[in-house]
Amino acid sequence: MQKMTLSAARRTAIAATGLDRARPAQVTARHLKSTFARMGLTQIDSVSRVVRSHYLPYYSRLGPYPRETLDRLFYSAPRMGVEYWAHAAAFVPPETWRHFERTRTEWWRNDYGQRHPDSGPAFRALQRSVLDVLGSGPKTARGVANLVDHEIPERNRGHWGWNPSQVKMALEALFAGGIISTTGRNDHFERVYALPHDVSQSLPALELAYGPASAPELGLDPEAERHRGVSGKANNVLELTRTAAQALGIARPDCLADYFRQQRAPTDEAITSLLASGELVEVDVEGTRALKWHAARTPRSVSARALLAPFDPLVFYRPRIEWLFGFHYRIEIYTPAKDRVHGYYVLPFLLGERLVGRVDLHRDQSASTLRALQVTWEPGEEHEEELELELREMANWLELGAVDMSGAHLPLS
Repeated sequence: MQKMTLSAARRTAIAATGLDRARPAQVTARHLKSTFARMGLTQIDSVSRVVRSHYLPYYSRLGPYPRETLDRLFYSAPRMGVEYWAHAAAFVPPETWRHFERTRTEWWRNDYGQRHPDSGPAFRALQRSVLDVLGSGPKTARGVANLVDHEIPERNRGHWGWNPSQVKMALEALFAGGIISTTGRNDHFERVYALPHDVSQSLPALELAYGPASAPELGLDPEAERHRGVSGKANNVLELTRTAAQALGIARPDCLADYFRQQRAPTDEAITSLLASGELVEVDVEGTRALKWHAARTPRSVSARALLAPFDPLVFYRPRIEWLFGFHYRIEIYTPAKDRVHGYYVLPFLLGERLVGRVDLHRDQSASTLRALQVTWEPGEEHEEELELELREMANWLELGAVDMSGAHLPLS
């Protein structure tokens, strides 16, 4: 088995995700497309403490770029990516969307309201009304709600303050099933729902069903067992694992499974196939069995300098960055303020081949200032000049007039 040092593994991971390359002087649509293809997905999140999170991975790799160009690539035909529950909410290429057949087919394993003992029939009727309304064109949940009537009582679902309406739940069920898709997000970051043919010619038209052909009401029976795979359908885990392996460069099996949130057993089967084909190569990273994509580069050195979104593919699987970088990281948005250690919206700072610090970053639009509210350096690391260069470049990209680094003097104890 080939042996690798942790340093070599880090450089392999950084190169695979495109963070080792010099940023282009002028970013074009081609750069954005190639970056998306390299990552294989872009996670979406509604928090906009700095900017909507899906914009940041492209900035980290390419530097300043016109966000409207990325919007056009995602929101205008022919779309380079469509939204689905691929790694949480994420943009994926339309061909990758097709690999989630079991996930889509078995949407009814979760109860969105379709099997409620009292209101289930009305909820199912609401779903069909929603489909009729979307037949006239894409709409937000509010737009749909203005055009459909129902008498289903609204319920407090206790979703961290998110209490979706019955119309929203009907839409989300259809979205999970791939029966509808989304043309993008509006200025309030609400999904704009649409029938598949209004999103991409690559997306098939799927029928609304509540169970497999052999048991069409399985999703309506509150007593039935609905284990994964009950439909007889399967995700194309081999292709999902192949994409993850290329995007990661070097990974443990759990890292490959997490990239598209797949189960370990089918991922392990896919790994066995990819090892047999030579696409994956087993390596020993200082005592840890890992898997290297056969074509992954291991540069002699990397001169990366980037702030990474909490949802960046390099860092969104926290066990992987603990293993490769010795860097413990958690997002503290949902942590009570008094219990936060590093801040509210913390971006890891990549410098060279190391994650050297954490920056609690805030775009203060009213003061036209990008504020580093708290900067916490790893032991033996303190790189204020490099951080300031990165912050000033980011501030210019965000059209802010100033950078405030008053929180930058906090070494980790």
